[in-house]
Amino acid sequence: LFVDPSSACNFKCTFCPTGDLPLLKSIGRFQGTLKLPDFEKIVSDAQEFETSIKVLRLYKDGEPLVNKHLAEMVQIAKKSGCFEAIDTTTNAALLNHERSERLIEAGIDLINISIDGLDSEQFLHFTKAKIDFDKFIENINYLFTIKGNCKLVIKTTKEIIGVDRIQEFYDKFGGLCDVIGV
Repeated sequence: LFVDPSSACNFKCTFCPTGDLPLLKSIGRFQGTLKLPDFEKIVSDAQEFETSIKVLRLYKDGEPLVNKHLAEMVQIAKKSGCFEAIDTTTNAALLNHERSERLIEAGIDLINISIDGLDSEQFLHFTKAKIDFDKFIENINYLFTIKGNCKLVIKTTKEIIGVDRIQEFYDKFGGLCDVIGV
């Protein structure tokens, strides 16, 4: 089951329609976050199924960490007992120690991190967002050190980082996750 905690994103990626605000406005697509009572209704409805749902995927078009209630959503879904696993996919730019701790304490099973550059300049080129790359790495490292049973996956594409920088990607992120891939 895919549930989008946020249809908005903190990035304006050149390759993603979610970052094209004029396009989204022209087609009338909602840009915002899922309200907690609406999420609770989704979980309540999911409890009506005769069997458990294999995965609740808290991600679709936006950046899940834009929603300040993401960890609460994980906790509610986990307590319901109707999902075998709960995961999300994030660009991790909004990750910090508190958010990491809250997600892990809530019981998330898997976090996929999509990497959109190997330095601040590459991030700016693809996402149109400025990030402190050293802090970005430090926050991912912190998540990895406290993850407990949560599985951490880090991925990118050669189209973003360039074929000549694939080894650099493995060197920078290989020790910060359970699974890595290009």
